[in-house]
Amino acid sequence: MSRRRSPGAGEGAASSHSTRPTRSTRSTRATLDNGVAAAATAPRHRSFAGRALRWLLALILLGVLAAAGAAAVALAMLRYSPGQAMQAINERGPVEMLGHAFRRLEGHPRLERVLHPPLIWLYGRFVREPAGPLRDLGKGVRPQGLTPQRYDERGAPLPALPALLTAPGAPGLRASSSARLLANAAEIMAAVAAAQAGDVLEIAPGRHALPKTLYTRAAGRPDAPITVRAAQAGRVTLEVRSDEGVVVAHPHWIFENLSWKGLCRADDECEHAFHVVGGARATVVRNNHFADFSAHLKINGHSGQFPDDGLLQFSTLANTRPRKGQLPVALVDLVGASGWQLLDNRVEGFVKDGGDGVSYGMFMKGAGRGGRIERNVVVCTPAAVRQPGLRLGISIGDGGTGAPYCRDKRCDFEHDAAVVANNVVAHCNDAGIDISKGRSALVAHNTLVNTQGILLRNPPADARVINNLLDSRLRQRTGTTLTADVDNRRTGDLSDWLADADALDLRWRDAPAPAATAAEVPLDFCGRRRAALSEPGAGAAAACAGR
Repeated sequence: MSRRRSPGAGEGAASSHSTRPTRSTRSTRATLDNGVAAAATAPRHRSFAGRALRWLLALILLGVLAAAGAAAVALAMLRYSPGQAMQAINERGPVEMLGHAFRRLEGHPRLERVLHPPLIWLYGRFVREPAGPLRDLGKGVRPQGLTPQRYDERGAPLPALPALLTAPGAPGLRASSSARLLANAAEIMAAVAAAQAGDVLEIAPGRHALPKTLYTRAAGRPDAPITVRAAQAGRVTLEVRSDEGVVVAHPHWIFENLSWKGLCRADDECEHAFHVVGGARATVVRNNHFADFSAHLKINGHSGQFPDDGLLQFSTLANTRPRKGQLPVALVDLVGASGWQLLDNRVEGFVKDGGDGVSYGMFMKGAGRGGRIERNVVVCTPAAVRQPGLRLGISIGDGGTGAPYCRDKRCDFEHDAAVVANNVVAHCNDAGIDISKGRSALVAHNTLVNTQGILLRNPPADARVINNLLDSRLRQRTGTTLTADVDNRRTGDLSDWLADADALDLRWRDAPAPAATAAEVPLDFCGRRRAALSEPGAGAAAACAGR
């Protein structure tokens, strides 16, 4: 195992590059009909050939000078010296640098006309598009529902499993005998506001347009949670036309089998489907489908309290198109809360068309600790990876948090002791996994397909990065600490090992040698116990796809 700090200014970060053979050039040969004619015309031809060669050399020199000038202008606009540019490329990656260049060119139409074509060409060289429909891999909403929700001795929710049967009446589908059936939006609003510990609020099948935000008013208990549910996933859609669908401010509520659809006139008017705040400890959101919000699940503190120990499991979070507006786009946006588990979800399609253009699938920040992001499928862009903007899959730290919003009011670090394990992250034009001011993070057994790799971004980022499988690099910036061992497998083309990685067909074509399993990651992608030695990456991703 090796432990390395990032290089200081002027030093290059470790990277791997493959060199490509240059294309051979074709030679041409002029022939003359007879030797006499050749002898008579040789001086004239030599004179013409000499002039042509001089013109060609002059044109090449002008092209080189023009390219050097354009590069110098670009570097000046980016505020980099040549040495700083080389270090930045090593630390930040080509796609991030190109995105920065596009933003700096805005408002300079003459330079845009000159520099946009080569920048677009370069961008296409570093980004490839997904191949065909992507596999389900058994994550996101399960039509058959989940096993009943249970809690540990501390009152924290325990992960569930998909129900074993798909017939009506199977676990997760059975209507509770004590449930109150809600027929329309008015009844839903009233029942949520009046709910007490132990209530089960079951919504009748159909589409229900919520006239305003739902608010919780009372607490449940581990032995008597308050449940809002549909009898079967896909049968109930709640239409949201306000900035938030539901605000959960009390502990031990469960929301399951519901679909939430943002239908606002402007994208910035549909900010959150769920806002979990303050004292909403042990909130459970399971087997829900979310579409068309800026931050589908927002979690943060309020009045000195933080909603710790929540669970988001087997849910699908997606957007059907790019989000136009200024609001942050992060489908799971967690600030300051500790002990959350984000498990077995499918998160995809988060493009920000506006503002800084940067978006995230999931992140944890704000000085909480102990969060776990495991067994998810995160696809930044199921199609059109070359869309404008930068997309990161999973982040510990995001872009940082203002001190008043941090749990410790200082933000010396963004999240402590996070575990990012057994995830499949694909088709992101920036980092697949990003650690920014994350302290003592563990990044283990993830499979990254067509991303810009794993990045340690801002100090004091500190991470163990082990047993991952990726087709890009491990990168770190100045002041960060990365502990890795040789068991991270990196290749320029995952098809060397996997059946069809770009389509998320992750069956082994030729499995690498197994390595020691991290003690902190006892389960695999399917939630089964790992052997003492196991393959790198999410590993068994194909085996549980039909579950």
